[in-house]
Amino acid sequence: MIRVSRSLLLLTLLACSACGAEATPPPQTQAHAKKPKARHDDLHGVRASSEIGGMNEDEVDKTFKGTLGSLEKCLNRGTTRVEFLGGAVSFFIKVNSGGAVEEAYFEHSTLGDRETEKCMLSVVRNKHWPKPVGGEHGLARKSFDFDPPTDVRPPLDWDPDRIKTVLKKLNDKLTDCRDGHSGTFEATAYVSADGIVMAASVTPPNQAGEAAVDCLIDTIRTANFPSPGSYPAKVTFPL
Repeated sequence: MIRVSRSLLLLTLLACSACGAEATPPPQTQAHAKKPKARHDDLHGVRASSEIGGMNEDEVDKTFKGTLGSLEKCLNRGTTRVEFLGGAVSFFIKVNSGGAVEEAYFEHSTLGDRETEKCMLSVVRNKHWPKPVGGEHGLARKSFDFDPPTDVRPPLDWDPDRIKTVLKKLNDKLTDCRDGHSGTFEATAYVSADGIVMAASVTPPNQAGEAAVDCLIDTIRTANFPSPGSYPAKVTFPL
């Protein structure tokens, strides 16, 4: 886990046996001698390869370090919407044989701001990554902690039980948004003093679940949550 603060970025991802007498083979001609033996791992001239290969961990770490400046810019833009923005994120990326990202999503995130998460995912997608070894694709994971600004009071930390009634009312709409995607989605939301959702994000259970994220967030933002009192609250809860 790498922890990142505003003042300093600190680094917190696969012979047969012959029957009967053997005939004496004819003398081998030069043409026969040069004929290559067929490979067992060839298929119509194409050598078989593994789908998932390995990734050089040092190179992956180095590449992730190279994204930190851009990730912080994403976070700084997010603080213009939510001044106490911060949280933990865990990236998952799938890299092809050319070093380009084919899949990227958060396996876990408590940032609570979808726009900031989209910005961060765009950063890692646009980065050139180490090529996988021994396979057509490579998988990489990395986690970071982004601290809120030190000069801003953090939001109240809410227990998910505080919003059970609200989520129950949203259940049908949330089910529609999931559109058959299985697994547990995890949401994080900032709730203002008057119970309005200031910002929210949703972590999908897998890459396919990304298709449902925006709909789930839009539904959460329509909810009227209980007032946390005189200061905003932050809550993370399963969907």
